[in-house]
Amino acid sequence: MNNHQLRSVLIKIQDHLSEVDRINLHFLLGNHITRRIRDDRSPRGTLALMESLFDQNKINEQDVTILINALDSIRCSYAANLLKGNHFLLYQSIYKYRLRLS
Repeated sequence: MNNHQLRSVLIKIQDHLSEVDRINLHFLLGNHITRRIRDDRSPRGTLALMESLFDQNKINEQDVTILINALDSIRCSYAANLLKGNHFLLYQSIYKYRLRLS
């Protein structure tokens, strides 16, 4: 999964989050984001949260574990499973690539 694909998945996830989901996600990830982002629980603020995680390299094309764990914790199974599915495809691609190199 490249950066564009990951960001597309994150937009889909953001679109499915309820207001309560956003509040919980911002609270749960509060130690990783600024107060300004934490307090903006709008769709724009949630995208800013994800962008902040990118900027800190807490999520990237190879690892979205922190976001999967957060979504699981707030019981957003659709969003977590969407990321897990794409995360699995990424690891499967890496594994196949490494096998070809061997």
